[in-house]
Amino acid sequence: MGLKEVLSRMKIVELDSPAPAVTAASPAAGASHPAAGSGAMPAARPGKPTDVREILGSIPEARIDEQALPRSGATAGAPAAAGTAGLEIPDFEAIYKAAGISEPPHGYTAFKVLEILESDHFAGLDHKARAAALAGFLKMNPTGPVPIADVIQDAVRRDQALDKFEELLRGKLAARAQSVEQENARLQAEIDELVRRHQETMEANRKAVEAEQARLGQWQVRKRIEERRLYESVGPFVEENPVSAEGVPGSTVRTPAPASPPAGTPASEGATGSDR
Repeated sequence: MGLKEVLSRMKIVELDSPAPAVTAASPAAGASHPAAGSGAMPAARPGKPTDVREILGSIPEARIDEQALPRSGATAGAPAAAGTAGLEIPDFEAIYKAAGISEPPHGYTAFKVLEILESDHFAGLDHKARAAALAGFLKMNPTGPVPIADVIQDAVRRDQALDKFEELLRGKLAARAQSVEQENARLQAEIDELVRRHQETMEANRKAVEAEQARLGQWQVRKRIEERRLYESVGPFVEENPVSAEGVPGSTVRTPAPASPPAGTPASEGATGSDR
């Protein structure tokens, strides 16, 4: 329920009725008409709601002075990296202060009046009686009558200040979200580029190994030809040819020695079968 509806239910303001005209008091109303100097708004009488449109029309647009808002942290004045700084959300009193709202001279803010309305003295009264009792109470204020319009203006100004601050926070959050999206897009582009480069390197490594394997196969073909020639060169002079020649009947083919284990491999893993 909005502030206007609350005030209307309390019979302190009316929403749609025309503004009451300021006229001379009739004989029947003379006894209950407020005394001179009781306030600018002719609404202190119980049962005669104040036109809230007149009050709203007299209230300037809410503005938040960001420089007046408190900052947390020792480096609050320094610019923060995108996406790293949280929203600064001060307490309500600081927001009211930044909006230029101060306690009125008579001291009766909306919260002060609410405290009165919630007291035991007003607990058993209906809305109309509470409005009448409150108007009478404020009229008898020792330092001077307190117009109901002042209380309503104070409540509305505070409400509008909170709305304005929320609008400010939403704007900052939207800007921060956009900044974070841009930063994340930049990081994702860097990740994609890094993955692409590494994939190219991995593919190049695989091709290099395949090329070396092909070279080894070609050399092995030449090796077998070379070994056959060596085998044939000593064949006429020996009964048992000491030259190993793969694919030649009667040739002794030596088993290649195992490759040396990579650096850092335990000695037990690189040992031959005869050592175990």
